[in-house]
Amino acid sequence: MSKLWYNTPADDWNEALPIGNGRIGAMVFGDAMLDRLQINEETLWSGSPDLEKRSHTMDEMLAIRELVNKGEYDKADELAAKTMLNADTQHYVSFGNILGEIRVGNGRLDFENKGGFDGFNKDYIRELDMDEGIVRTKFHTQGFDITKEYFVSLRDDVLVMNIHSERGWGIGYHVFAAPELEASVRNEDGVMIIDGRCPTFCLDSQTYDKEKESVHFRSCIKLIGKYQNNGGGGGLWTHSDDITLIMSLKTSFNGYDKMPVSEGKEYIKASLDSLENAAKYTYEELRERHVSEYKAMFDRVEIGIDGENYDNEPTDERIIKAGQGRVDNGLVRDLFDFGRYLTICANAKGTQPTTLQGIWNHNVLSPWRCNYTMNINTEMNYWPTETVNLPECHMPLMNMLKDLSSKGNRIGLRGWCSWHNSDIWRFNVEASNGPMWGFWPMGGFWCCRHIWEHFSHTQDVEFLREMYPILTGAVDFLEDWMYENENGKLITCPSTSPENNFVFNGRESAICEGSAMDMAIIYDLLDKTAKASDILGEDASRYENMLSKLETVKIGNDGRILEWGIPLEESEPGHRHVSHLYYLFPSDVYNTDEYKEAARKTLEYRLENGGGHTGWSNAWISALYARLGDGEKANRHITNMFKNSIYLNMFDSHPPFQIDGNFGITAAICEMLMQSHTGETELLPAIPETWKKGGFVRGFKTRQGKTVSFTWKNGKIESFTEE
Repeated sequence: MSKLWYNTPADDWNEALPIGNGRIGAMVFGDAMLDRLQINEETLWSGSPDLEKRSHTMDEMLAIRELVNKGEYDKADELAAKTMLNADTQHYVSFGNILGEIRVGNGRLDFENKGGFDGFNKDYIRELDMDEGIVRTKFHTQGFDITKEYFVSLRDDVLVMNIHSERGWGIGYHVFAAPELEASVRNEDGVMIIDGRCPTFCLDSQTYDKEKESVHFRSCIKLIGKYQNNGGGGGLWTHSDDITLIMSLKTSFNGYDKMPVSEGKEYIKASLDSLENAAKYTYEELRERHVSEYKAMFDRVEIGIDGENYDNEPTDERIIKAGQGRVDNGLVRDLFDFGRYLTICANAKGTQPTTLQGIWNHNVLSPWRCNYTMNINTEMNYWPTETVNLPECHMPLMNMLKDLSSKGNRIGLRGWCSWHNSDIWRFNVEASNGPMWGFWPMGGFWCCRHIWEHFSHTQDVEFLREMYPILTGAVDFLEDWMYENENGKLITCPSTSPENNFVFNGRESAICEGSAMDMAIIYDLLDKTAKASDILGEDASRYENMLSKLETVKIGNDGRILEWGIPLEESEPGHRHVSHLYYLFPSDVYNTDEYKEAARKTLEYRLENGGGHTGWSNAWISALYARLGDGEKANRHITNMFKNSIYLNMFDSHPPFQIDGNFGITAAICEMLMQSHTGETELLPAIPETWKKGGFVRGFKTRQGKTVSFTWKNGKIESFTEE
């Protein structure tokens, strides 16, 4: 049984437990008396299409290139900064909160006279049941045994909460809405209706311009019990021994290129219809419909690791002790399962990819705008998706690639590209915070790696045919963007290694020629486009010819990868990014002993100087060590996650919360247990000593489209099946 459980309510958002169905997300705090549900919906974003319409010219790029070729890196940086379009993405915003209060008879539950929360502490349980996709709270007080369950239905597309008094005694429940966006709240015939809109623009503050459009929404909430009345101030009240809350939420968003009001979807009637359709079912029926659909995905894969397991202890205590070095293989399994749970909850019904926080964000003005950061974070969100056999959950990213490719580029070249950041409006110019962050048109091409991941795991040729123009369109851009260097090799410039600077003549700079990450991503793209061409019966000669002329990733005299293509001093030797190791993981290019050893030396140097100090960075490093076959070091960074980068609700900490580390560490665990990137299936390639006692894997997908299951004992495979 896979559960996270606690014996206290959540004190803050980073202790609350997530539920979701890909479109609607909520964080459940689980207080016995006062419920708080913080709500999100995947299309609640500020802004509207194409707020930034300016473009570049290739002459601007050539002027930067000329300075780099002269070795005038600082001037190249200055010109790049002046050239940047001073734009930024919009914000993914929080709907707000739904608040509920339990009462017994005519009064509140009398916790105060029983010593506050401590009066029922021994009976209180708050849990995330990952086997069923439900958050649950149980407690006993004043003669009442009360159970509360929460989920966002995968089948019926509504949020559902149920309160049940097991002794059959009636309880009262009041519900109020606390939206954080511009909104109104009223009651109509026992239904709470919340109408509102997102800000028309967000940067450092919210703007609601009456003359401009933004996404509008309607939420409908109903309480179902024996007795029901409208509460004051737009609230709802009911009294029963079994109470069900149903919440629908629909928006006017109609696509990245549609104005959200004048071209928006009908959402007012849709929200009420969604509520009424769900209300036709009993709570037990709603629950069964959700659980059956959830389990159909979650139950495809299961792992177990023998040895130390402390399931009898609360999860928060286990996380703290694991961070202090206690071996807890059961908690590693829970961390793995939590990544799968989040994948389903953030993607199953969604049309949008997961943001920096998935679909869970409690801010209107959120860190990094809670956007799509495409120099690692967006891609990491989908690293484990195929291996854990959730291919349908990869489709939101594929849909975004279709959108981005349709927008082309703003430099006047053929094809398409996308930069460091994007949003629901498919923002596709560089971010405005300077060259080291934003001047990098390779983000979409990294995402193209995921086209191949989905194809290789599913062997779906029709999918590959559908996505083939996206691959070829990316190559069109690169064919115009690259040029031959003095050695006759195709190379990029302007180029950067995302978010990192080098030092030259005492000055920090970012703009270079042919960063290792550029060259590895382009190699990967050309290699996979050529392979796709062969599979689809298309001419691959163009891509093979470009590959033969492409500049390689370089290894320095000290055996480390040259991050910027030539020997340059790192401004921050312990930088959190390891962009120049893309080729090792998540990619499968440069798969030679020489490049593996160079990756090892590069990684060790980074760590010796303080690297790996964010959650997603720890996850990436764990996956890199797994590819190097070093289970002890891969596992060390799982321990580091528990020590430094996991909140008590198991969310990844950058800090603040970023969901990418949750997905990244699930992928790393997959790579420790099985690898298939070489064309062969390798079992237990990187397990640590503490996992060798025994265990099992059921249902992993390989990059050859096979489903494998196996068991091991004392570090040796005991059984293996492949379908």
